Amino acid sequence: MPCRQYVVYMVWNEHKYRLGISANPQVDLSFLNHTEGYTDIAYISSPLPLAVAEYVLSSVAKPAERVGKEYNAGFGVPFIFHPRRTIRSMVHARFKQVKKELQQLNEECFLEEPLYFSTSVINIDYFSLHRYEDTLEGIVQGRIYYRREIERRLTDCNVALDNLDILLHLLTLRGNILRVPAVKITSPGEMVCNRCGHNDRIKKAYCHVGNRECYFCEGCLMLGESKPCEALYAAPARSRVEENYVRNIRLNLDVTFSLSQYEAFEALARFVRKDSVSEALVWAASGASRNEVSYGAIREVLKRGGRVLFGVPRKEIMDEMLYRLNQAFPGVSVAGAYGKIARLQKNPDIVLASTYHALKYYKSFDLVILDEAESFPYRASEMLVNALRRAKKSEGKFIYVTSTPAPALYARAQRGEVKVILIPLRYHGVPLPVPRVVVEKDIQGERKIPASLFSLVRETLEEDQAQLLVVVPDPATADRGGGYLRERFQQISYSKPDQILMATGYHDPERDKKVNAWVRGDFRILVTTNLTRRGDKAPHTNVIVLYADNEAFDEGGLIQLAGRVGWSDSYPTGKVWFVTSRVNRAIEGAVRKIKLLNEEAEKKGLLETSKQKRNDLNS
Repeated sequence: MPCRQYVVYMVWNEHKYRLGISANPQVDLSFLNHTEGYTDIAYISSPLPLAVAEYVLSSVAKPAERVGKEYNAGFGVPFIFHPRRTIRSMVHARFKQVKKELQQLNEECFLEEPLYFSTSVINIDYFSLHRYEDTLEGIVQGRIYYRREIERRLTDCNVALDNLDILLHLLTLRGNILRVPAVKITSPGEMVCNRCGHNDRIKKAYCHVGNRECYFCEGCLMLGESKPCEALYAAPARSRVEENYVRNIRLNLDVTFSLSQYEAFEALARFVRKDSVSEALVWAASGASRNEVSYGAIREVLKRGGRVLFGVPRKEIMDEMLYRLNQAFPGVSVAGAYGKIARLQKNPDIVLASTYHALKYYKSFDLVILDEAESFPYRASEMLVNALRRAKKSEGKFIYVTSTPAPALYARAQRGEVKVILIPLRYHGVPLPVPRVVVEKDIQGERKIPASLFSLVRETLEEDQAQLLVVVPDPATADRGGGYLRERFQQISYSKPDQILMATGYHDPERDKKVNAWVRGDFRILVTTNLTRRGDKAPHTNVIVLYADNEAFDEGGLIQLAGRVGWSDSYPTGKVWFVTSRVNRAIEGAVRKIKLLNEEAEKKGLLETSKQKRNDLNS
């Protein structure tokens, strides 16, 4: 299908004027004449890709001028003297502005002068518009789609429209549907993807359809090309009948909360019910949170007929979450959207969506929840977070549940823009193990294996009688680290080092087999790149992060790795070491945030040591 080109235009009558863009401006003039009495139009650009036309329009027209502005509004005197001469001077002024903006974008304007037209008879099929507008709006409402996706949905409804582009455009003119370029120009040389939100992964390409230089978003390329010349159509979800009355929602909880979990449960219910802030962060110690803390908030939304969206970073836990939500909310429709097929009935009350399907929603949900479910290294991508924010209704609420708040989110929370609800402690009441930072300056740049590594290994095996997880940034270092430790074991005549140590990484076809054997306790030491599953942890474990200052380990990743230690009540005081050539921001931030959670637990009297002190004082 050829790329659609859009013209920047100005329409007017004797009372007001308006600026817009259209692939067929004569349709606009006919419609605006029919609805608002506009009589004349001038083309003030040659045909342009949608993103270029939209950028130019936003640069030369104020918001009021895009919906219709009276001449005397802002001019001080009525527009009555020589209206034709004055309007032409206005058109020429805007024409010059358009040419200037196009020059800054290195785009050519093939017009030497504006092109003027008066009202002419254009046959618009208003019958089709009225007949199919509910169908089209029903398809798009609460969603954001490409034209081709809308066409597929129409086919599913057994509807074939030859004039689909005109009908979609008329609905945008009426304000029923929003149209945006898939890749938007924010300033000359700067772009952002309107599908996934990336602004740093827009790549240059050549468009063979449009026969010109073009761009595409690399960030969401696996979902198909997102380009400046393609349109996305969106509309907010309509109000549901259920929102007009309060429903009786039963909640079945078969879990036991700790005190801090129960406090979070109640705080989230209050947040949804009456808090003026629109976003909340449930910041939980690794291993201390569970999905159920958000169920109080979900019930509050469902009682008022609202809808809930769960963003799920990991597809493998989708079925588990679906089962638990169905058990917790009997009589409520719960559905999952993941993989190639969205298994959704129409407008379910609760939706669980992977990144791909979350990207399809637009202002559709009253409550959106991102539960990262301790899924390191599959913490939610920027693309999923952007999609979930767009899926929330303007007046809706957003809840982040995480043990690794991103620095930007943490900064917003400190400024009071996000409500913070802490779950600072695990169920056994012992403080979180604080990582010890071991600085080895001589390993900088050369990737030497530090001598301290073996002493930490021996401390774990001989003093603590624990298993050990050594995490490294890449497979090559896993192989070298494993070889180094085997050699040292042989030097001290340690019996059968191959029976106590394994090295693996994401390059290893036997990775899962080795990791499972280590979790079972078949051998003591595992040298590996980042683990991939929630269950890849052993109860009696210490952790060493080697080259912790490597870019492979961000702050959140280091916190999650530290969370592999101390979660079991059989060994709650495990040890974590960050071995590094220097202390960077990620290391500082990880240590600081773990300490902050322990301090908060101490303040609230949740620690076992705090409880013992209270008991001693009371006795």
